[in-house]
Amino acid sequence: MHKDLCIIIHGFAGNPWEIEPLAHALESLGYEVMTPLLPGHRRNKERMEKATALDWLQMIEKIVKHAIEENKKIHLIGFSMGAMIASIMAYRYQISTLVLLSPAVYVLTPYLLKMKLEQFFRHTRTKENRLLSGQRILKNPSFIRSTPLYNLFQFQKIVREAKMIFQHISIPICIIHGQKDETIDPKSSELIYRVVSSKEKELHYLPHSKHHICQDCEVDTVIQLVTKFLEKYH
Repeated sequence: MHKDLCIIIHGFAGNPWEIEPLAHALESLGYEVMTPLLPGHRRNKERMEKATALDWLQMIEKIVKHAIEENKKIHLIGFSMGAMIASIMAYRYQISTLVLLSPAVYVLTPYLLKMKLEQFFRHTRTKENRLLSGQRILKNPSFIRSTPLYNLFQFQKIVREAKMIFQHISIPICIIHGQKDETIDPKSSELIYRVVSSKEKELHYLPHSKHHICQDCEVDTVIQLVTKFLEKYH
């Protein structure tokens, strides 16, 4: 008898580190876990290589197809852009459950820009702090500034395709989002929850977490929510 398979997909310009604590927790509970590295991405923070949206989808599709051929029960878990890829696969194939972590529907919204400005001014009240913050921003730019336009266009393709299929998803779904997410507007999760056709659906907000919820202060809550959800359909 096969173990249930959890395929956990990392985010845009990221790597499996983003979801590592959840992956380890699921492995310890006896699940088979796969955390593929998407084409063009690196395990360190080096510049992304050119890869297309199709490359990303085909890689995950190959894993899903192989698991289906082996009659495995599949749970798809995606973080950020990975949540969009997981959703597309759940639409195309017979999957048991879908877990979306910080799903990337709304990226550069007025809400996020306002949050970033508030953070900037909160930390830059003096001239010296403003200078230091400016230097920090230059040294540690967000993925929007540091990633080539080519890659960003591929990211947008994934998001556009996923937005068109949410209404057709009817399998059990669990959505988790940090309320302090500075990269993806938390309203993304609300939209998906409202649009999907699933009768069994959950939406959880984490009051203190930012974007990387599996590496943030409420990671234990994330693990508890995901494992409790999966146990219902194990």
